[in-house]
Amino acid sequence: MAKRERLTRQQRLHKEKLELKLPSLPWYVDQYKDDMFSGNTSPSTLLGYFHDFEKFFQWLITEGIADASIPKKISLKTLEELKLTEANAFFTHLKYDLELQDDSINRKKSSLKSLFKYLTERTEDEEGECYFYRNVMAKVKMHKVKEDLDVRADRISMKILHGDEMLDFVAFIENDYVSSIDTQKLKMAYFKRDKERDLAIITLFLASGIRVSELANLTLNAINLKKRKLNVLRKGSKESTVFFREFAVPYLEKYRDLRESRYKAPQEEKYFFLTKYRGSAQPLSVRSIQELIAKYTEAYRDERLYPHKMRHSFATEYAKYNSVYDLMRQLGHSSADTSSLYVNSSNEDSIRALDKLGQ
Repeated sequence: MAKRERLTRQQRLHKEKLELKLPSLPWYVDQYKDDMFSGNTSPSTLLGYFHDFEKFFQWLITEGIADASIPKKISLKTLEELKLTEANAFFTHLKYDLELQDDSINRKKSSLKSLFKYLTERTEDEEGECYFYRNVMAKVKMHKVKEDLDVRADRISMKILHGDEMLDFVAFIENDYVSSIDTQKLKMAYFKRDKERDLAIITLFLASGIRVSELANLTLNAINLKKRKLNVLRKGSKESTVFFREFAVPYLEKYRDLRESRYKAPQEEKYFFLTKYRGSAQPLSVRSIQELIAKYTEAYRDERLYPHKMRHSFATEYAKYNSVYDLMRQLGHSSADTSSLYVNSSNEDSIRALDKLGQ
């Protein structure tokens, strides 16, 4: 028997949300869901696709392209007969009416291309034929973002913490953040309660480069402070071992020692990072962690950064002293090409490299 794939807490929540959306969507989307799950697509990815489908179906109704009053009643015939000009008009609507960025529009194109590919290639009616064969979305062009590596490096470099700035950020939260909220009683109360937890979260991000979903799903048994080792559940529900830098250890130890008493955690509560809701311990959600990082970075340098930037900050420093293949393993990438995108040398690094020539 094949090993059953594990789901993270967030993926289970997203799977529940998927099931709640299905009654308002056409019947063939339910079959599409089963097909995608069989190919190991995560519920989180699929939930994003469902949001795109809802927007697309509602647009078809609003424009009078679909002879239906609600998305659930949109027929296969509507999709089969959809004209290329109509499909392109939807993406024009996203760009100029809703003012979405090109990368966001590309993601919606990918979602719809996935649905149409399924309907025209991987379905089967009573006669063994696909539901239809004309795939208009195959003709839709993806927009190529024109940006060379240097431009990308400069753009990303402005949005991460560099070198000593990472520890300076931690010191700011530890010693100076309190002065920015000294007149706000509620914020002060939450900060005093959560300071040790928040410092443990931030230092672990900066010391390991793990994803926010990986951090949110850490359990007590998954953290070995003595060996500085984490057992995490990667994308695709793959289990992996990640090591982290020593500077995070004292912050993690301090939080661990007060976790049970401060958050009223019962013995059976397995998740490491907790919050308190209505007097009871609850696992900290991905969104809460994202907002936590944004809150502190905004106070630190008047700019809201999110966990991915903490990951990128770690990766940029790590890449200075290790190979791209070491970085690939540390970040949990399946391709060295993906990891190489994190290797963004600063202008100062580039100048120093040039100055070494001829020495």
